[in-house]
Amino acid sequence: MKTDELLQQFEKTYREEKQKEAETLHNALVAVLSENKTEIQTVLYVLDMIRFELLEDKFKQLFAAEPEPGEIRFGKPE
Repeated sequence: MKTDELLQQFEKTYREEKQKEAETLHNALVAVLSENKTEIQTVLYVLDMIRFELLEDKFKQLFAAEPEPGEIRFGKPE
């Protein structure tokens, strides 16, 4: 098998696994939302809160006053 074919197979397998994972999560969330019968605005608000909580550490790193040693944020490294 050629390198290109092998890479394409890996990418296809990865996409299929991620699609299955996303489908499982989607179905679980639909079940929870259906059970709670919450308004869409509330659902979106809560999802946004969860997204922020999951990304909070990354936000803190990005907006910290001083970059960590070896970290490249914008422009050339110092």
